[in-house]
Amino acid sequence: MADAGEAELWERLEGLERRHGAHGLETAAFRHELAGELHAAGRLREAEEQYRRTYEGFARSVGQRHLFTLTCLNNLALVLRDRGRLDESVDLLGAVYQARAQTVGPENPLTLNAANNLVVTLVLQGRLEEAAEQYPALVGACENAFGADHPDVAAIRDDHADVLRRLGRHREAAGLRGTDPVLPIAKVLLSCARQLRYTGMIPVAMSATRYGAELTLGTHHKARVDLGTGRRLLDPEWAVGCDIVGPADVEEPYDPATDGREIADPVADATGALAEHFADAERALGEGRLRVRVFAHHPHRPRLSAPPVLTVDRRLMSRRDQTRHDRLVLAIPGVTVLERRGGLLQGPGFTVRLPGAPDVTVSSIEGIDSRPAPTRTEA
Repeated sequence: MADAGEAELWERLEGLERRHGAHGLETAAFRHELAGELHAAGRLREAEEQYRRTYEGFARSVGQRHLFTLTCLNNLALVLRDRGRLDESVDLLGAVYQARAQTVGPENPLTLNAANNLVVTLVLQGRLEEAAEQYPALVGACENAFGADHPDVAAIRDDHADVLRRLGRHREAAGLRGTDPVLPIAKVLLSCARQLRYTGMIPVAMSATRYGAELTLGTHHKARVDLGTGRRLLDPEWAVGCDIVGPADVEEPYDPATDGREIADPVADATGALAEHFADAERALGEGRLRVRVFAHHPHRPRLSAPPVLTVDRRLMSRRDQTRHDRLVLAIPGVTVLERRGGLLQGPGFTVRLPGAPDVTVSSIEGIDSRPAPTRTEA
């Protein structure tokens, strides 16, 4: 809010309080508008205070179950959610949902809005199983109310699919999106490389499987695109998603000196080179036999290890396929074997530098011990 405009709003509120009282209906209605302005400006503590005072005014003027009052409580819950007080937000949104369902019906847009806010907050709490159970009824009710092709319904359906994906239920997620759940791993990695090259951002986290990929990209001063934190990019061709985060959103230690394009470009180069190798490997091994997960290994987030490492988790491949893949890697012209565990064609694998990615290491060993094995439905 501009300073002059804000001063005018507060003066108007004071005038309404003098004429109608602190809890009068007109005062509460305007205070609700002011609280929304404060929320939009990111002034969450002040927004919470004004929403609570608005609730008192509406409750006294029109009653606790009036739609004005319930809308105020819904917005208060969203402020609490933004302040990280998720338990309070869930309790309040649940009460708003129940009251709206009893007042205007379970498929009224106001009721569906509260239901969607509630399930989104459950996801933020990490209660993915509960959210997954509630989404089908929510999606069905929204389709009945707005139509299956409404953009808001499509967005809720995508949120449902994202929760299923995070739970490892990839085929169900793909069914909701109408996409093939199994993609060539080489295509997925090429999409990752394209996103890294396009943004010039360092991967704070990267995980790629045959079901697509998820990137979390860290912003820095040399990024090629003007993207703020909290944004999400999607590659529509291969369903690779990117979440944009800033230094305040990632774990310590944080070293800005190493968080730049000098690292993002080599990782993109290595990802592309690995994709080309996997395309050849899948042809040689046979379709569906290259069951791997690829991630960027960085023990000190978000700073990548030096040199950066792309780790290939092959634990779902049979020993026979691993041996054949080892031979393929060693047969690549110019490949440099940096480390081998267990002898030639034995043990858990080795670390190499592939041609075309001289500044990045590709390993089938590093970082595996700190990560669980992929599930049968994941890799």
